[in-house]
Amino acid sequence: MKVAVAKTGSDSAEREIKLSTDLGFPVIELSSSYSPREVSDFDYLLAYRDSRLILQSTGDAQSGELCVDFSDAKLNYRANSSIRNQNIAKALGLKGGQRPVVLDATAGLGKDAFLMASLGCEVSLLERSALVHALLADGLTRTGYYGEEITAILRRMNLHFGDLLEFAADSKQFDVVYLDPMFPERRKSAKVKKDMAILQQLLGHQTDGAELLDSATRLAKKRVVVKRAKLSPHLGPCKPDIEFKGSSSRYDVYLIA
Repeated sequence: MKVAVAKTGSDSAEREIKLSTDLGFPVIELSSSYSPREVSDFDYLLAYRDSRLILQSTGDAQSGELCVDFSDAKLNYRANSSIRNQNIAKALGLKGGQRPVVLDATAGLGKDAFLMASLGCEVSLLERSALVHALLADGLTRTGYYGEEITAILRRMNLHFGDLLEFAADSKQFDVVYLDPMFPERRKSAKVKKDMAILQQLLGHQTDGAELLDSATRLAKKRVVVKRAKLSPHLGPCKPDIEFKGSSSRYDVYLIA
């Protein structure tokens, strides 16, 4: 997959150059009305638009674009809609005023981490893709873009770059380790949202499920929570101690003795 950092307009290119250096992608200068031929050598462009970092496809317009935006209406509706009664809260083991310290070890676009932080948890986000990490960092640091309520939630989220299998070797422990590994759908006909389809292209599919679970177990003080599609097999050879099932997904909980 080929990606370029796009610079448009007459603004300074300092942030684009830094992004290019950090990620190892070339910078290309484009006019505001560039043609598809100008970007035909690349699959995606990274560009700042309205102060947001956006990943956009250079091919099929239906492929859409990717941006980490914690003001998303659907995300905030879920965060404010009886979230303490939702399965994610039950899986974390929230009781009374207790708020566990959580490691979201497969952060992705940060949506689940945002929900956990909205519950009052301190959440560390670990992302193994440098590109997705850059999108997350942009979303988390764009504090002037959000209102006070969302900004307060983001203060409980701390981003780290790395792979869990390596991170587990020298990290402190967390009350809860949360996993949402990306595996191929069992049915090829299953519909996938545009942002998830792009994310699958960026991250690929993980094949080290048992190792992920083992590393998570070593880092967790109280429990490991694994988010799975409702009909997907368990992540490792052991059955979870608790399962919370929803209409399309479930949370497998492994208690630490």
